[in-house]
Amino acid sequence: MSDFDNVNKIVDNLETELKAMSHKIHDNPELGLHEFKACALQIEILKKYGFSVEEEFCDMKTAYKATYKGKKIGPKIAMLAEYDALPDLGHGCGHNLISMVGVGSGIAMREFADKYGGEVYVIGTPAEETEGAKVEMANKGVFDKIDVAMMAHPAYMNTESLNTLAMNAYKFEFVGKTAHAAGMPEEGINALDAMINFFNLVNALRQETKPDARIHGVITNGGNTPNVIPDYTSAVFYVRAEKSIYLEELSEKVINCAKGAALGTGTTLKYSFTEANFKDTNSNRALSHLYAKEVAKFGINLINLKNYVVPGSSDLGDVSYKCPAIQTAWDITEGKGYGTHTAEFAKCAGEDQAMDSAIRMIKGFVMTAVELMTDPDQMLAIKEEFTHINDANRF
Repeated sequence: MSDFDNVNKIVDNLETELKAMSHKIHDNPELGLHEFKACALQIEILKKYGFSVEEEFCDMKTAYKATYKGKKIGPKIAMLAEYDALPDLGHGCGHNLISMVGVGSGIAMREFADKYGGEVYVIGTPAEETEGAKVEMANKGVFDKIDVAMMAHPAYMNTESLNTLAMNAYKFEFVGKTAHAAGMPEEGINALDAMINFFNLVNALRQETKPDARIHGVITNGGNTPNVIPDYTSAVFYVRAEKSIYLEELSEKVINCAKGAALGTGTTLKYSFTEANFKDTNSNRALSHLYAKEVAKFGINLINLKNYVVPGSSDLGDVSYKCPAIQTAWDITEGKGYGTHTAEFAKCAGEDQAMDSAIRMIKGFVMTAVELMTDPDQMLAIKEEFTHINDANRF
């Protein structure tokens, strides 16, 4: 039996079980770091198929690392799973399908790891929508010795691996002094004036930023009543750029805008990171092209977006600085074009056609693993690209 036929057979035999798991996760949405049911379902099936599982991985209660070591030495291949939901929308980002693809691919790769040599890892990464668990994992060295990390994200089109923007998330606070706004305004120090000046300075800064830069913020506390000079205001800002090295330069300029606003109004400035910061994603093109070739054998044709960068951010970026990594996308809307984070997309994520296409994505990942295990030149090209690109971007 050819490897292609064997992959079809193995994955088809898993189909009913994987779909049942995905449906249960979809029908029981859980927010980031509270995905207890979703995590337990994945661990149960991975243990059933011979994986050793580290639970509460990296000190996160809903993270895990499942390991299967083949009978021969070979490449270390990691499949990444996400499974957190969105408030009110449930699985409006389709993470029930991401976990299905990650778990299913890992299980199906076992036989080939035994036959050709390799180690297979399925890593459960919670809270992608909020905390970005992959960032902490990357910082702790989880991916340092991994040869490739792969995942697929449901979307409204079929694409090769997507690059995303680097992002820093800040909370800015200005502290002043209250006073009666009509009776004794000269006694006050207006924190709202500082905040307004800060926004104006950021808006002026935009003229000198690169085209890939994004700076967007909201005031979360602007005072309580017009008759009292506000002594406290706060805002949350996302600062994004195509490359992490420029993001740091841009972030310093935004912070200086806040410092200038504080100096000009006599207020005191406090600023801090408010959530996980993400590096830009450096998709490994050699690996992405290989996957596109393999998944096309199962009827899913991925578009090569070349240098296009998605104007959003992902915690996969931090992984891509540690090892060759890809995050492909596939259409689950049957051409309807529903965007993620919508009720329509959440509905699609639970339908049979989405599950059927996820099965084909799994087959593509398993065939990619077979190529990596049997063709050293493929792995060499992937690693050479990773070294070249990441050395240029690292700071």
